[in-house]
Amino acid sequence: MPRNPRLTATLATAVLLAALALAAGCRPAAEPVAVPPAEPTVSAEPTTSAEPSGAPVALDRLTLELVKVAEGFDAPVFLTHAGDGSGRLFVVEQGGRVKVLRDGRVVPGAYLDVADRITSGGERGLLGLAFDREFANNGRFYVNYTDKGGDTIVAAFVADDPASDTPKLTGPTQLLKVGQPYSNHNGGCIMIGPDGRLWIGMGDGGSGGDPQGNAQNPKSLLGKMLAIEIASDAEMAKRRGPATKPWGKPEVVASGVRNPWRFSFDAETGDLWIGDVGQNAWEEIGFVARDEALADGVNHGWNAWEGTHPYPPGASPGRGGFTFPVVEYGHDEGNSVTGGYVYRGKKYPALVGTYLFADFGAGWVAGTKADGASAALASDGTDLLPYRVLVKNAGQPSSFGEDADGELYLIDYGGTIFSVTAR
Repeated sequence: MPRNPRLTATLATAVLLAALALAAGCRPAAEPVAVPPAEPTVSAEPTTSAEPSGAPVALDRLTLELVKVAEGFDAPVFLTHAGDGSGRLFVVEQGGRVKVLRDGRVVPGAYLDVADRITSGGERGLLGLAFDREFANNGRFYVNYTDKGGDTIVAAFVADDPASDTPKLTGPTQLLKVGQPYSNHNGGCIMIGPDGRLWIGMGDGGSGGDPQGNAQNPKSLLGKMLAIEIASDAEMAKRRGPATKPWGKPEVVASGVRNPWRFSFDAETGDLWIGDVGQNAWEEIGFVARDEALADGVNHGWNAWEGTHPYPPGASPGRGGFTFPVVEYGHDEGNSVTGGYVYRGKKYPALVGTYLFADFGAGWVAGTKADGASAALASDGTDLLPYRVLVKNAGQPSSFGEDADGELYLIDYGGTIFSVTAR
């Protein structure tokens, strides 16, 4: 079986994660505390037990259920929608293909196939997909993949018929290329942010411990959150000249991340949540309020800090200038965090305002309440949000996904897509 696309630890730990298939509470003491986990709830068909309860509920009363939607995918690592009103879901397979899921049915063939352009396996491959806000009109979408030389490519494609499930594509047009010194910590997540820019999560370049110091090096794009200006069609119509392009140069909007495997923006508040895979001991969820995130300049601490703990152990890096996570957990709980989403859908009111995340290695899904994140940050990392494991034995959760209505899905790297329901 292929290795985890988010290989997260030192090279020794990487061997262990490869065998797995490729990635807490208020903390007055040194160890994070999680609310005791719920029993696993995974079903093949919808059940009446997952009916909406009418209002958000506390973590200790929240029940989560995963309902199988589709299966048979080859190493799926992401799911998203096009925002075009079609109701389609697009499933990213690490080997280089994007499949369309329409009304619970997998459309034959591939929407996109770049298998012959990429290096796949381990943490490499086709890793990210984002659709332009004007996709329904311009057919433009963006991908993040590892090229034949092992480097990160962010590129644009254009579909000749945006409504087609099998369009003729023009591209790729390269927006960004970042050299990768090692084969792990590629990041790979891309999102259109609330500011209209294309956001890109870049890992620190790999190996273990960030040996090149990329995450804290302002001259490196590795270990950073980047953003590229994406011009609208209306803006493009106002521009002149044959050299005009619909995007700008990549800007560093945050530093100090190790391997931001999945990040997302709260659809209601615009706040940024980052699942950043840890080194030897700690996994973390970073949080940045919208205004601060869009102002740029946040430093998440790696490789001076692993979560809220000095790195390497025994070091004294000082706390000034760093933004600490709002959730962390030790490797006795899991070993490869998968970032998720704050639920803002309408089907399951009990889940509203809950940030869901998972652990690839341990196979669980957990949640924390988003409304406490700013308060946790204000404590300068001395307190963390409580979280609760809501589903155990959830396979190998490589990612979450969100549809146009804000409903959430869990992607099992083994090939199954689940919808997330709650009561």
